[in-house]
Amino acid sequence: MRDPRELAQLLNAAPMSRRYLLQRAALLGVSLPIFGSLLAACEDDDTDDDEPDVADDTDDDEPAVDPDDDEVDDEEDDHEDDDEEPVDDHDDEEDDHDDDVADGQDGGRLILLGHHPLESLHPDDDGPTVTWTGINAIHEPLIGIDHAFELEMVLATDYEISDDGMEYTVMLREDVLFHDGEEFNSEDVKFTYEWFMDEENAAVTAADFVSVDEVEAPDDYTIVVHMAEADASFLRNGLNAMILGSHHHEELGYEGYSADPIGTGPFKLVEWDPDDHTLVEAFEDHWDGRPHLDEIDIRVIPEGSVRVLELETGGADSSIWMVGVDDAVRMHEEADDLGIVSYQTSSVSLNHFPMNNTRDYFQEREVRQAMMHAINRDQVIDSVFAGAATKATANLAPSLEEFYDPDVREYEFNPDGAIEIMEDAGWERNGDGIWEKDGVVMEWECIVLTGDEARRPEAEMVQEFLNQVGFNMQIIEDPQGSTPMREGTGDMALFNWTYGGTNGEPDARVTLSSGGGNNFNHYSSDEMDELLVEGVREPDPAARAEIYSQVQQQFAEDVPCLYMMFWDWFNQWNQRIHGLPSPDEVTAGSNLYRNTQLRQLWIEE
Repeated sequence: MRDPRELAQLLNAAPMSRRYLLQRAALLGVSLPIFGSLLAACEDDDTDDDEPDVADDTDDDEPAVDPDDDEVDDEEDDHEDDDEEPVDDHDDEEDDHDDDVADGQDGGRLILLGHHPLESLHPDDDGPTVTWTGINAIHEPLIGIDHAFELEMVLATDYEISDDGMEYTVMLREDVLFHDGEEFNSEDVKFTYEWFMDEENAAVTAADFVSVDEVEAPDDYTIVVHMAEADASFLRNGLNAMILGSHHHEELGYEGYSADPIGTGPFKLVEWDPDDHTLVEAFEDHWDGRPHLDEIDIRVIPEGSVRVLELETGGADSSIWMVGVDDAVRMHEEADDLGIVSYQTSSVSLNHFPMNNTRDYFQEREVRQAMMHAINRDQVIDSVFAGAATKATANLAPSLEEFYDPDVREYEFNPDGAIEIMEDAGWERNGDGIWEKDGVVMEWECIVLTGDEARRPEAEMVQEFLNQVGFNMQIIEDPQGSTPMREGTGDMALFNWTYGGTNGEPDARVTLSSGGGNNFNHYSSDEMDELLVEGVREPDPAARAEIYSQVQQQFAEDVPCLYMMFWDWFNQWNQRIHGLPSPDEVTAGSNLYRNTQLRQLWIEE
């Protein structure tokens, strides 16, 4: 849902500057509010940061956390009565920290590897996971999301939500300092939120604040967010936004702050060479105490094979962006012999073929259902992705346990059934063996990103399955594949982004609602629109789960896209790194790099 970076092409290309994006927005005639929502999709878009690297390296095209359950109870204002209680693990972390100090484990440099430049350290540019890691080491949100999609208190100590969901009151930590010694207070939060909301800033994060009417700071350590309309997704998305040092940002502006950020995080910036490395060091005066590590060095190494070598030889401690699937699986299986701890989690980003539902040949739901039956998704997963993926049942991933509903219409591989559905719908084979009805021939082009070794084999397998039963899909390459899909000039493409799931929040308005900023399928359903609005306006967790169950059922019936799988995500860490959770506790692998986790890590030399 967030967080992806580009109007049309950034979803599938290397990171680009904000200036370039603004220029593209102007050329395309996109208004600034729409521009912000377009960029914010999500783990919504196709930013490579939820995409496993099947080849040695592919461009970033998936949102960060994404790194990747949210709820508000309407029975009591105080969240302590909510079904989902946020985790304030400060005391536990402090105990762990004390134990580690007793063991004499403070110090050392953590070496992390990324596959693309960190072109900005501004919190609004935190879409790609590698960039997010650097930014969130320096900055902190009010409320964080942990490795199991649980809420955790960071700069907030408590919060209350009004019964009608129209007011969020957040109590802030006192005695928190920015890296330059200035005190943090509610005015910094107010400044940050209003900066994201300002249309002139064309903020990516603006999409998380679309339902906000006003931000109030009644005293130094209380923030009140007044909503224009109820939006339960704000808990996980809006309150998860990282806080700017307002005094510093006002002085430097967006461009200056991007290169010289000041946050409250456990680490502060030392060196920033976007194409080479980003170095941060321990913040001695952090509110939770000095982190154990002395430094974190994020090194840019695009080649997956080189990252593998660095991990296997101990030259690096972890690769933020996973290496190629074959190497990742091998390292996972050989973890003990290699001296690493390996995590395997299911991502929340849907690997899928968006298709233009306004095309004559894609308008009929029966046609889209027949195409699902024609594809052997199990074989694609085994052959192309080494079995490291989970077949999708609808738009939400199984890892979103609170909202996932597997009891929906299923599409097992059944080519004869696909043919029968087409015949029942009145389609007939023409002289070329291709389905035809009322002058409409079932042939189209599918866009695959130029040089995209990760998904080209997948597209070719799907092409073969479809063509065998009377469809005629042709593959073309395009370096800016999302542009024609967004503009409605393209037929089909192959992408990877979320239809709900970022931060554990199931909201999918950006990708599934009629006219949604990233609705590349040009899918329109009154029933779906009503469900999506109902889903964010409903504060009760159990009631929300039922609504999103209906969303998944509607999605599976309508088949707005050819939904394939959720790729498995692999994170590997050198065994000298301690303070990480057990692999069986982790739901969101990329959230192992969040600031609350980084400050707990220590090195055994």
